[in-house]
Amino acid sequence: MLEPDEWTDGDSFRVRLPDSRLETFRLYFVDTTESRSRGERSDEQASYFGLTRAQAIDLGRQAKILTANAVAQPFTIYTRWRSVFGPTRYYAIVVTRGGRDLNELLVSSGLARIYGTRTPLPDGRNSREYIAHLHALENAAKAANRGGWGMVKP
Repeated sequence: MLEPDEWTDGDSFRVRLPDSRLETFRLYFVDTTESRSRGERSDEQASYFGLTRAQAIDLGRQAKILTANAVAQPFTIYTRWRSVFGPTRYYAIVVTRGGRDLNELLVSSGLARIYGTRTPLPDGRNSREYIAHLHALENAAKAANRGGWGMVKP
């Protein structure tokens, strides 16, 4: 079950596990923009989409909402318990109750960039195959002007 806290974001969130432990997970393969300003990090994320920092923060808030809605129902976490920059967060793949991959939802909605740590997938696909799939989803999101891609002004 999702346990929102001050650090919950589109790609990083706290979960109460069935054994009652609280753990924080960060998605493999994707990075959503920050939902509050983080200086140079926010600027770097904004440049991926061609946005201003303020637009990128708005996009991060949208990603945070999508993630919260996607995991409002029971969901499945696949993790190798690999730490993210220290012992308090772990990388994970998240699949919603309806069987949707959270990374795919975020990328196809134009709310995340393909970025970060890779791993073999729970369904047996290798990371190269999966990244190619995410790029196809991202290209479709760009073409449809979804999420951050629709915020870009010519």
